[in-house]
Amino acid sequence: MKLLIHALGAKMGGAMRHLTNFLPELGKQDTSNEYRILVRHGFPELFLPDNIRLERVPDEAASHWGRRLTLDIIQLPRKLSRERFDAIVSLTNFGPIWSPVPHIFFQRNSLYYCSHYLATVSGKEKYETLMRRWLAMASMKRAALVVTPSNAMAEMIKETCPQVRKRPFRTLYHGYSKDSLTEPLESRYGEKLAVTGYKLLYPTHPATHKGFEILFEIVELLKAEGLDFTLFTTISREDWPQGVDEYSRMIRERGLGQHVVFMGRVPQSQMGALYERCDLMVYPSLCESFGFSMIEAMGHGLPIVASDTSVNREICGNGAIYYPPLDGKAGAEAIKRALDPGVTKELRGNGRQRMDSFDWSWERYAREFVEIMADAIK
Repeated sequence: MKLLIHALGAKMGGAMRHLTNFLPELGKQDTSNEYRILVRHGFPELFLPDNIRLERVPDEAASHWGRRLTLDIIQLPRKLSRERFDAIVSLTNFGPIWSPVPHIFFQRNSLYYCSHYLATVSGKEKYETLMRRWLAMASMKRAALVVTPSNAMAEMIKETCPQVRKRPFRTLYHGYSKDSLTEPLESRYGEKLAVTGYKLLYPTHPATHKGFEILFEIVELLKAEGLDFTLFTTISREDWPQGVDEYSRMIRERGLGQHVVFMGRVPQSQMGALYERCDLMVYPSLCESFGFSMIEAMGHGLPIVASDTSVNREICGNGAIYYPPLDGKAGAEAIKRALDPGVTKELRGNGRQRMDSFDWSWERYAREFVEIMADAIK
């Protein structure tokens, strides 16, 4: 079969992590089908077999709303017919609304369906989010299959968009590869870690739903209790200047400058070394579809304190301590509890058991992807 994989939404964070791990493994798992992958010009070069070919689209065409809508709604259906594709797989939340061939539609952005997020935004940001949800829902209504990275994500969609409850859904957990995270930390990152006390880590990018307001409240409470610690987070101002400037203002006003360090973007290949040099991962995000960082942390023996959301519980199980998402005091108590040596040991053991209880490999992911695709096309 000849399949088009639409991945123009992959530009940073989990989407890039997903695609750069998935495509090489797909080539190993499926040598019989032909794959054409739509990516941005800025997508990195990958060593791929002959049956998987990248087709690059200018970044501005993928980012500009008008041009992207024209591509998805008008140009892609024509391309599918003209070049005789057997199916299309939209990997990054958007794709054609009408397709002449079966459409396997992946939904990985929980913000369109997250009540926490929608309650905190307004104006243009809220309007654009609701418009994106409408477009995604229009595609879901006609898709052969909707695929989500967690059961909780599927339930979030069905609760928010009852019009698609009867559509076929499948869950496909993301993969994880410890071997891809083995490079040593660059000295500029290592120097920042040269502090005394506990090292808390929040690996993420800056965004409204990431829970930084509650996290800074937690940090302030821990400081008031005299805990010797530093919180490290992998955010960079270039990702969201306005938001990161606001975070910096909060830190100054609360007097937390000695306790919070913005590390900037840490290359994914070096994240394993970062996990291993920290004592605890804090995950206050209010809304996720999966949470790559939680899997990576458990894979490196790092205890976790996370906001109590259905996705976080589904992924971590008893490998984390949870607190009510908007309760900073409870979050601070959970962190103190997790830093107790006996509890730390228990969390590490639970995390290892969680990782051993399921095949989190990209090999499994690619194999299930091929099976899901074949079933949907039938």
